[in-house]
Amino acid sequence: MADAWPALCTLAGLLLLLFVIIRWQLNAFVALLVASIGIGLAAGMSPIVVAETVSNGIAGIMKEVTVILALGAMLGRMLEASGGAEIIAQKLIGLFGQKRASLALLVAAYLVGLPILFNVGFLVLMPIVFRLQKQSGQSLLYFLLPVSFSLGITHSLVPPHPGIVGAVQILSGEKALPAPSTKGKVHAAEAMAPASAAERTPPNQVMVQTIVFGALMSLPITLAGWLGPGRWWARRQHVECPEQLAGFTATPATTLHASFSAALTVVMLPLLLSLIGFGAKLLDRLGHLPAFMTEPPIDPDAVSTPLRFVAHAPLAWLEFLGTPTMALLLSTGLAFWLLGAGMNRQQMAKIADKALLDVGSILFLFGAAGGFKEIIVQSGAGGYIAREVARLPISRVATAYLVSAMVRAALGSATAAILTASALLVSVAQSMPGQEVLLVLAVANGVTFMTQPADSGFWMVKEYGNITVRDVMLKFNACRIFMSLFGLAMLLAYELLFL
Repeated sequence: MADAWPALCTLAGLLLLLFVIIRWQLNAFVALLVASIGIGLAAGMSPIVVAETVSNGIAGIMKEVTVILALGAMLGRMLEASGGAEIIAQKLIGLFGQKRASLALLVAAYLVGLPILFNVGFLVLMPIVFRLQKQSGQSLLYFLLPVSFSLGITHSLVPPHPGIVGAVQILSGEKALPAPSTKGKVHAAEAMAPASAAERTPPNQVMVQTIVFGALMSLPITLAGWLGPGRWWARRQHVECPEQLAGFTATPATTLHASFSAALTVVMLPLLLSLIGFGAKLLDRLGHLPAFMTEPPIDPDAVSTPLRFVAHAPLAWLEFLGTPTMALLLSTGLAFWLLGAGMNRQQMAKIADKALLDVGSILFLFGAAGGFKEIIVQSGAGGYIAREVARLPISRVATAYLVSAMVRAALGSATAAILTASALLVSVAQSMPGQEVLLVLAVANGVTFMTQPADSGFWMVKEYGNITVRDVMLKFNACRIFMSLFGLAMLLAYELLFL
């Protein structure tokens, strides 16, 4: 019972967290902070240790995610302000043709959704959705659903979106837990053996791999949702544009400064740089890189200090450019240069300022989630949860997915849900060295399970889609559940075949 007490305190704290957020509408940052302190004190930690643990957790996650979130927000805002997102959609509709406009919008929203937040991308693409519905006379659902599906999936599965960035940082922490008790089944104890630094994947590498595999997963998941239940629903329910919103957004307010090639380059560059860095490191591990790629071109000792940078191997430069910070920094700089050609410095400065305001409140939520995670680990609740998960007769990937889906259904907010679920599963991740990306994607996929009235996206789909609350709760969520389970099937297939 003593071992289980911190976990019981965590369960009580989680229930209290859900109650104050849902019933009292308490701010998630404050709720997480109060729940963290309450769990620590109830679990028997001394008051000063609780305060220090929460502070350490906040500092640990904030130092990792701040730059990535800020750069990602700036990149997204520049795409919106320059009209780059709309240019991509218009060009793809021209390439696909009017008859395949729904697929063109799906691909456009996928590309736009890689760096742009759901709400921003949704509002940017709505004028095109409304125009297509009026021109074609088809149900609005033919154009709204592909956009909603693509933006929703990429928002949850692909960094630099806030939730998945936080999940990577929480679940890839390198601090190992003490070895668990040998009581119980042998395989559970072995599964929970602390991982050495060599066995665990560095957090920066987990981020790169999550960008690559999250982007690769997102497109087939979205296609499955649209070509399956989405198109079936659109054929059976005719919906017209909501006139009060269609008239307001019929003429986009932004001036289009961007070209298609520039906008596409900016959108794809973070993914391409991540692929290059990840691919180079993978080829090096497999021994397929030529010697000149892994060896410095000249002796470092033969170069003066100011020119020492020329003495690094090409592989080191490729890995450097493929890190999330550098990939986003280069992409953001290129966005302001290429897409901001028709703007003055004051306009670009305002865009950057607005982007930082976008992530300001999110950063505080991240900090509280980091403190929550640290309390769970240090109180011993995390170790107990991980041991019990290891004894379950189902996959740990499936368990992580179920935990995440349940938290999303309860909290509503995708960002708050993925951070809370990740904090609960951090010790499970520590029991799976080298498989952190798989667990991160399982948690991220779980939060795509459904939407509910506490989520702003719920109301955006309802109002702009001109459908009822019942339609969103039943039909739209049926599509979301189908896509979420499709993603889980992909992860379970990978786990079965390769692990």
